[in-house]
Amino acid sequence: MLRRVIKYLLFSDRRGQAAEGAMKELLKQCTSVLGAGFAAACCLGATAALSVLTAIGAGFLINDALLIPLYLALLGLSAWLLYRSARSHGNLTPFRAGLGGLIVAFAGLWISPPLVYAGLAALIAGNVWDFRNGRRAPACQR
Repeated sequence: MLRRVIKYLLFSDRRGQAAEGAMKELLKQCTSVLGAGFAAACCLGATAALSVLTAIGAGFLINDALLIPLYLALLGLSAWLLYRSARSHGNLTPFRAGLGGLIVAFAGLWISPPLVYAGLAALIAGNVWDFRNGRRAPACQR
């Protein structure tokens, strides 16, 4: 019952399945950004992130030689998903904002930890901005 109510509240517009697809796209984009955030936290030495890796038996990943390429790959995946979505909506401005955040997040590993989190926040903001642009797009007219 609760599932039907949530689905109705989230997807009860004139586009139906298109809105559900947009929500799945946003979920993919934000998941890749959260993965990049976890990799960044590990690179920066955040105790909670390192403890989680150790607890699940993945202590071998606590090595910057592995984490930095993983972090870069997840940032790249985030940028690619954002570009693909923004291009389909016809407005690349959210992608450009997210790309700026991506560059700041990557450079922040060597400059300052708050820059990493600010860059990831900008990347998430670009994803949300693109999602809102997709929701405002007119439905197909026949």
